[in-house]
Amino acid sequence: MSFAIFLLSGVASLAQEKVDPDRLAAELAADGDVIRSLRNNGDEPTNVRPVDVRFVGAAGSIERLRQAAPGMGWRIIQTIAQDDGSTALDLQRDQTTELPVLTALTKEALQLESAFGVRYDGWGTAATPRR
Repeated sequence: MSFAIFLLSGVASLAQEKVDPDRLAAELAADGDVIRSLRNNGDEPTNVRPVDVRFVGAAGSIERLRQAAPGMGWRIIQTIAQDDGSTALDLQRDQTTELPVLTALTKEALQLESAFGVRYDGWGTAATPRR
């Protein structure tokens, strides 16, 4: 998956956003647990299906991401006020659960985290069997 160059409220290119390699490794390890669970539940990784991601942060930062997300191929699912005063934003797009695609998803989410000053809180999807 490649990243397009676009303007994100002053961020010239998402692809130029730095991702901490240790953070990426930790997120990919957590992804491995989710992927194993999907496969154990009969998931066919080549099936295209909705995949949700969550970001949490200050209301203003979440709002900036919410406004930019559709232009980056994301659907807005919901915005939720959290008990601690932060705001959560759930986004969704259609994709497979093949390892390279999920790795790209996680890297992109961490780049969004950096670009918008929010915290990436993971992804999720339902297992979809072979059709």
